[in-house]
Amino acid sequence: MKTSSIFLRVLGLALVLLSTRSQAQERALARERITFHMDGLTSETRDDLARELKRTGDAHIAFACVPAGIIVLEALPGLTRTELETRSQQLFSARSAASRMRRVDSTIAQAEAACAQARNR
Repeated sequence: MKTSSIFLRVLGLALVLLSTRSQAQERALARERITFHMDGLTSETRDDLARELKRTGDAHIAFACVPAGIIVLEALPGLTRTELETRSQQLFSARSAASRMRRVDSTIAQAEAACAQARNR
């Protein structure tokens, strides 16, 4: 009886530790994303932004659709949503694109759907 009680306690502790570790890993793997719409987006502008993001190492373009003017930026691990937004605004301002850029609340799936609509026009 005493052995089974100790076994159940050890088993319960192991389950708690495994679930805590799993939740911490999920949070660490979750990356912040921000979607922007840019009037007059060109492939050259998109490529220039991609090169600059790669150089700075802050984020990357998770999805882009030139016909719809959509760019989804994804932060690299450790960068918060606020930091991603600040850095992206600085990046757009440096390219005189800030006036043509606006943040939109949409997921990648919604951005892909908008892209498909724009391509079908």
